[in-house]
Amino acid sequence: MNKNLPAKPQELIARDIVKAIAMNIGKDVAFHIETMYPLAVSATSRSMLLSVRNAVYNEIMAALDVTDETEILARLQRRKAHRREIKAMMKAGTRGP
Repeated sequence: MNKNLPAKPQELIARDIVKAIAMNIGKDVAFHIETMYPLAVSATSRSMLLSVRNAVYNEIMAALDVTDETEILARLQRRKAHRREIKAMMKAGTRGP
């Protein structure tokens, strides 16, 4: 990136459009899982793909609510720690929150 060029100003996108984008990404992730790992999907509950879709949507929407760089970095660190904590509990045979 050339530091001498001014950055293009961000234009706000309507929240409804952002929601539609987030939902579409969630659906694409669920579709990818369904098509690439059909045996894994068939071994889970019928609501698993819906859960994946909604989890992706919720993470995108929550991430967009944080705009301060320090808060973004802190959120990323919290999410990383949360994933590690849940994985460790699952490995130990305990169930997470």
